[in-house]
Amino acid sequence: MKWKTTIATISGLILTFTSVANAALSFSQRTDIKPAKFTHAPIIFNGSIEADNSLELIESLEKLNHNYPALKDITLYINSYGGDMDSGYMLFQAVKSSAIPVVTVNLSMTASAATLMYCAAKQRLVMPAAMFLLHPASVENINRQYLKPDELARLKEMNDRSNQLFKSVYKKCTNLSDSETDALVYSESSSVLLNARQAVAKKMATGITDVLKQADISLTISDEKK
Repeated sequence: MKWKTTIATISGLILTFTSVANAALSFSQRTDIKPAKFTHAPIIFNGSIEADNSLELIESLEKLNHNYPALKDITLYINSYGGDMDSGYMLFQAVKSSAIPVVTVNLSMTASAATLMYCAAKQRLVMPAAMFLLHPASVENINRQYLKPDELARLKEMNDRSNQLFKSVYKKCTNLSDSETDALVYSESSSVLLNARQAVAKKMATGITDVLKQADISLTISDEKK
């Protein structure tokens, strides 16, 4: 294979790409074959679930779907401690709606809101030493030390909405019982931490892998701005 610029090492192989980068997104692709023949496209998501990163990922999925129709799948590698639930729900819908099948892989940690996009895929893999954290959603009280009853009620309504989202997603991508999901979204002390084998047993993951696919085109999204 012919490559242009060395930027990454995967499974001991030096891979070279042409690359451009802007903000939290870096983009690389092979130069020895035409883009119309690209078949494998990984996205590495290494950061928090928040507006900027989420929009970068949604746009990346859209571009891969529109510009590289020959792709067999898009592999989404995740390392995230979570973040904003609204952004997490957006990513859940984006992964679920991709015309090119998305395979999600827990690369190291998939926690909280990050589990939403992980669960959106039919094929969900996990690295051997990776972990999952399932716990209750929380609502931030912004700039208000004292709250009136109606304000408390609104915060609870928002929090209940987020926890209901967790419950509905976990019902489809785990074998946790209703009582187990009720408990884990009610109290941090009932949160669930799963290793790779436990995740497979609980149906959170569909399998274990220790391989990063060699890429024809790849994208990396992270909190670190370039």
